[in-house]
Amino acid sequence: MQEAVRLIGRWHPTVPRPYLVIVRDAPLRLPRAVVYRRRAIGSRVLGIAEVPYLVRLREIDTPAEGLTHPAVQKAARNLRRQLGLPS
Repeated sequence: MQEAVRLIGRWHPTVPRPYLVIVRDAPLRLPRAVVYRRRAIGSRVLGIAEVPYLVRLREIDTPAEGLTHPAVQKAARNLRRQLGLPS
């Protein structure tokens, strides 16, 4: 998140605002610093989408392999929905 805040802080105003996707790296609550940074940059991005922690993502070699797991399929559908993309 710290790097995302730095990058978005330097975002050129003539370039369309980005969409921030946060991929959780642990099945825990977000640290306070991350919650604060997320809130602080919320107005500078088109939106913020979140992908839950999925242990399967650490065990696979290719995206196609990941999509064979129901939990990853569900997370991919949710991410597409959050980004406003067709399912």
